[in-house]
Amino acid sequence: MPLLARFPIRVRLTLAFAVAMALVLSATGLFLYLRLASALDQTIDDGLRTRADDIAALVRQADSGLREGGGARLAERGESFAQVLDLAGRVVDTTPQLGERPLLSPAELARAGERPLQLDRRLVPGIDGESRLLAAPVRAQDRRLVVVVGSSLEGREEALSGLLAQMLVGGPLALLAASLLAYALAAAALRPVESMRREAAAIQAAEPGRRLPVPPSRDEIARLGETLNSMLARLEAA
Repeated sequence: MPLLARFPIRVRLTLAFAVAMALVLSATGLFLYLRLASALDQTIDDGLRTRADDIAALVRQADSGLREGGGARLAERGESFAQVLDLAGRVVDTTPQLGERPLLSPAELARAGERPLQLDRRLVPGIDGESRLLAAPVRAQDRRLVVVVGSSLEGREEALSGLLAQMLVGGPLALLAASLLAYALAAAALRPVESMRREAAAIQAAEPGRRLPVPPSRDEIARLGETLNSMLARLEAA
């Protein structure tokens, strides 16, 4: 690009490194975000399945219920909740914070009566934020019922928001530090070239035998210095 060609080579190297580093940091941040989201989802799903099994066992006991002490350990206030419905949509049992409103629509209830059903991003009265539900059929007390357990996604969203905020703050700082280091390395790598340039500008015809400083490293810059010194020697001989 014509505009970039006007910048010193050390600046161009730094810009190229900064772009590459930004892509790497973005890809790494996206990977970490998706991995954390997947791990949190797996934890929530495992907890829902475990609570569904526990509440199904509780429902099979005719003398126990979610409103009583037996269900308290299965549902934390504001975090998780449960409800038992019959296939007609009536609430058979529920944790106190839900009230008497069924969590499932008639269509969802019909599907849950046949096989487990997971519902995401639901707003549940009495629960902060969106929730994830798991409904599973159970046969108890001589009738077919549906156990519905749910968990608030507020903690999940807070964890992901916290990670995103840290990446938005830490990412630019890491990119700035890496770019400054890249600039310093580029300047150090090009320092021998600047030394040869100054020496070449100072060489005069009245000073035969004067040569350019060659760095001790056996790299391209050293070979360039040796080639230029050989050229100077040929010019003196001519």
